[in-house]
Amino acid sequence: MQGRPTSTKPIASIFAWTRGLEHRGKLDGNPDLIKFSQTLERVCVEIVESGVMTKDLAGCRLHALANCKLNEHYVNTSDFLDAIRTNLGK
Repeated sequence: MQGRPTSTKPIASIFAWTRGLEHRGKLDGNPDLIKFSQTLERVCVEIVESGVMTKDLAGCRLHALANCKLNEHYVNTSDFLDAIRTNLGK
C-alpha cells in the first residue's frame, strides 16, 4: 500500500451498516437508532443526486470508467465521506 487516496465503494459499506443498525433499532425498540440509519442513507442518496460520487458510480453514470476524471466527475473516498459528514450535520 502506497498511501494513495482511494475511490472505493463507501455507499455499499455504509448501507450494510445502516441496514444492520436499523434492524438492531427495531429489535431493541430504539427509534433514535432507526432514525439515524434512515437519515444517513437519505443523505448518501442526496449527495450522489447532487453530483458528488466516487469513481464506481461516476463510471456507471458516464457508461465508462475510462471517461472519469478525479475532481471533475468523481471524488475520492475521503472527500465523499467528508461530504456525508457535512450534510449529515444539516
